Order: sequence, then structure tokens, then C-alpha cells
Amino acid sequence: MTLNPALLLGSSNCIVKLFDTEAKRTLHEVPTDKLYPRITSLCCSPLGSSFVCSATKPNILSAEQTTLSEYHSASNIKAGKLWYWDMKTMKILREVPIELHTACINSTQFNHNGHLLVTGGSDGAVRLYDMHRYDCIMSWKAHNGPVYSVQFSPDENSVYSMGADGKFINWSIHDTGRRLLRDLSVHDGATGPFIVSGYSGYRQVHTPKGKLFAFDVEGCHVLTCASNGGVIYKLSDIGLSRTLTLLGHRAPVVSVDWSSAMNCGMCLTGSMDGRIRVTTILSQ
Repeated sequence: MTLNPALLLGSSNCIVKLFDTEAKRTLHEVPTDKLYPRITSLCCSPLGSSFVCSATKPNILSAEQTTLSEYHSASNIKAGKLWYWDMKTMKILREVPIELHTACINSTQFNHNGHLLVTGGSDGAVRLYDMHRYDCIMSWKAHNGPVYSVQFSPDENSVYSMGADGKFINWSIHDTGRRLLRDLSVHDGATGPFIVSGYSGYRQVHTPKGKLFAFDVEGCHVLTCASNGGVIYKLSDIGLSRTLTLLGHRAPVVSVDWSSAMNCGMCLTGSMDGRIRVTTILSQ
């Protein structure tokens, strides 16, 4: 998560780092809770003075030892924590309640002024928080299985979520739990898990930990992950229509982003092999 000119980094050994991208040095390296060592999400407030950090316990089972259904079940029952941090002091100001002790937060996003926070949990629930009160003001069961990625719509009147059940859903935040669009069909694999196979039975499974979809600045198109690149869909009142495929990766793309600058069609795709590609979409 970026905060110009700094970068927030979360580790799997209960460490949060603040890195100066201009000086190329670590400004702060702060421990969190040893009982919840794996950082699952970091999100900066648009006000620039705070951020939220979610963390969970280590994996109960590894992907190499289990079937995919067993792996999802293990992820679904993990407990987690959600903290609100002060960016200047790099100290935890308070713990934000998750309601259930058997859920961890996989995805977080603030709205434009930092007053609201939306989260996606391993219990399949989407939660909306009032960050003035640090309370959950609404929650609903969004997916059968973990919610991997969640975001406000560009106009912030609704929420989009992707989950382990392979669904991409648009939800109203004015009528709790109501789906706005009947069908948001995306290609197979857009919501993970991401798998790489090789010789001698080699198989690596990556459950989603990044941003699975991203909107353009006008909210008319959405970029999603694919096996060797990204897929862009056009969003309309009746659903999604596939518009463009971005190629160039040799491994599954596990995280995407789209520049929020006006008149900028810059898309980023990051794959399992650690490669990041920047693609500029030319408007006509």
C-alpha cells in the first residue's frame, strides 16, 4: 500500500514496515501481535495520517498437503485482528471489532474521505465500518467461502466483492445485502485459486492475497486477473461484457491495479513469478 513517497509493507512474521521510496530506506519497522503474525491487508486512509492493518494466525494446513476444498475450509475458520494505526507515530491507536472471533479480514478499502471502511472476511462476510465510531454499521453474507477482494464502486453508492465461490457481485450499501446486478459473470480463474503445475508432479497453489479487480477512473471498465495476463470488461446496467485481454505473463496474474489519474489508461498486472507489467490503454 502506497503513501507518497512511502510504501507500507506487511510480512508473515508480525512486522509492518514503512519504506521511503525516494531515499530507498526503511523509516520504521514495527512488530504487531505474535499470535497473529501474518499481515493480510494494509490500507491507507485518504487523509494520509492513518491506516488499517489486518492480520491472522499462521495457516493451519499448507496447500501442498491438502485438497483445494480442505485448504479453503482451513482458511475459513482462522481468527484475525483488525487494527487502526497512526501513520506518524507508527503505533496502534485501537482495535477495530470484527464481530466473530473465527474470521480474519482479507481485504480492506476506505472511501474517498476515510469516513467509511469496507472489508471482506474469511467467513464470507462483507462488513462496512463507520471510522468515526470504529464500529461495524452493517454486515452481510456475501459469498460461500472467503471474500478475497472487496472495493467501493467508483461512485461509492455500492460495493463489489469477489470470493472463493468464483462469484463477482455488486451490493447495495443503502439496502443491506441486496444484489444490484443480476449477473456479473467473469472468466474461470478470475477469483482464484491460482495454480502452477510442472514436471514430476510439481504443483503450487496460491490463494488470493492481492487486489483481484480494479476500476478505471470513470467506473466504466474493470480489470481482472487471468492465467497469463489481465482481462478488461465493460460494465453496464445489465452486467459485464468482455472488451480486451492484456497478455505478456508466463504465470497466473494474482493482483491488478488501474491508475486513478484522469486521462490515464495505465494498468498494472502482477503475476505469481514476481513480475509486474505496466500497460497503457489508448483511448479512441
